[in-house]
Formats: sequence, structure tokens, C-alpha cells
Amino acid sequence: MKVERKINSGMGTVCRIVAIAALVLLVSSCNTSRDVVDSAVSHGAFSDRMDGCCIDLAGKPVVLDSEYYLVYYAADWCPYCKEFQDTLKDTYARFQRMYGNVQIVFAGHARDTSNQNMIDFLLQGEYGFPYVKYDEREKTGIMNLVDVPKFWIPGFVLVDRSGKVLSSSNGQTKEDYCRDCPLQNYESLQQCDCLK
Repeated sequence: MKVERKINSGMGTVCRIVAIAALVLLVSSCNTSRDVVDSAVSHGAFSDRMDGCCIDLAGKPVVLDSEYYLVYYAADWCPYCKEFQDTLKDTYARFQRMYGNVQIVFAGHARDTSNQNMIDFLLQGEYGFPYVKYDEREKTGIMNLVDVPKFWIPGFVLVDRSGKVLSSSNGQTKEDYCRDCPLQNYESLQQCDCLK
């Protein structure tokens, strides 16, 4: 009996060590470039910056109120964005079900010329995300949250309620690109909160 308890106790310790090691690996596997994050200009609460600038597909204003935001950059002409659509919808549904404190805001692509480009993308993917109106993008700074030479798509920028950039899919070179890094970093933040 004492031997069984000792074995069970040892297995519990091993499981905890493995879980902590996995969490450390997950957090460290996505490199959030500090120069990219720190160079972003914070203009106050993210929802305040977006106030009146986000709308849904019906053209109605959307009020943003979340702890975290995943700003999504993509375009309807991008084959990788099309391939990613089911995975993104499943991931977002899981985030909402498990945590409920994140909102995706669609920003489009630098080559967009009007709201229609963003509407086409959202309709094509059957997304229900709000988007930043084309003529409001410059005012909000949504296209310049990170200072990178080129922003590869599909890509995300993870922003907290205060407007601080926490993670980006992009870095200073193409080799720094990791589409899912902000998604993984968001989930790591949630898991760390659960451990507290």
C-alpha cells in the first residue's frame, strides 16, 4: 500500500513537471519580437481608438468590449487566407467557448481600395467579424500596429484592452513570420491565468 502511494505521488509530480515544461515550451516557441512590440504607438484603450470605426456586414456600428483583440489581416485574393478560413472559425469558436474574452477585428490588407474589398473577404469566408471601415483605417492606426517592412498574410496582431501590442504574426524578416503565434500567445495567457 505504501509503495502504491509512493508511486502515485511520484507520477503526480512527474505529470506536474511535464505540464509546466510543456507550458514553458509553448510560451517560448512563439517569439514575440520586443522591438516590434515596443515600437507600436499606444493611443489609449483599443476600444476608444476604434469607437465608431468598426462596423458589421450590415453596416451597423459595432462596440468593442473585450479583454483582448486579434486584429486579422487578410484578403480575398490570398489562397493561404482561403485555406485558413475553416481553421480560423473553429479556433475562434473554441476561444469564445473556453475563454470568452477575445474579439477578432478584421483590418483587411494594405492593397484594399474600399470597404467592398473587406466585405468580399468576409462574405467569401462566411465570417461574422466586425471590420474597420476603409476610410477610418488611417485614423485608427490599425494598419500600423507593428513596424515591419512587410506584413505577411494571413496574419494577426494580438492587442490587449489598453491597446498594447502583445504579439504579431510578423517580424522584421519573412523568416520571422508565424501566422499562429498571436493565437498561441493568447491561449498561453489564458492558461497562465487559470494556473493563478
